[in-house]
Amino acid sequence: MSRLVAAGGRRTPSRQAIIEVLLTSDEHLTAEEIAERVQQKLPIVTLSTVYRTLSALEEIGVLDHTHLGHGRAVYHLVESEHQHLFCERCGQVIELPPRKLDSFARMLSKDFGFELDRRHFAIGGLCNDCL
Repeated sequence: MSRLVAAGGRRTPSRQAIIEVLLTSDEHLTAEEIAERVQQKLPIVTLSTVYRTLSALEEIGVLDHTHLGHGRAVYHLVESEHQHLFCERCGQVIELPPRKLDSFARMLSKDFGFELDRRHFAIGGLCNDCL
């Protein structure tokens, strides 16, 4: 919350509740799931408020979103950089240390002049249990 205030944002009960949901969750949540959890404490918080707050938090680098397969974006706090592996059958999300993709990223840069943005995509496939 202090980073949001330092960036010029206001400290409001709804923003505090959204941040608390993100802090207490071990999951990657959609905006709708965040809104549902926030509304359990503050029923007046709308989905549009959640989206605006998520956007503001993402702008200042507090959280990030990722697209898992063809579903909605999920949000998570930016505590440690990681890549997402997403099982297309059961929906399991596995966090992969970014260094595991370093050689791939270097190859893309060298061979194609392409800089990989790892933040907003997940690598889809099948987890060990679904194989």
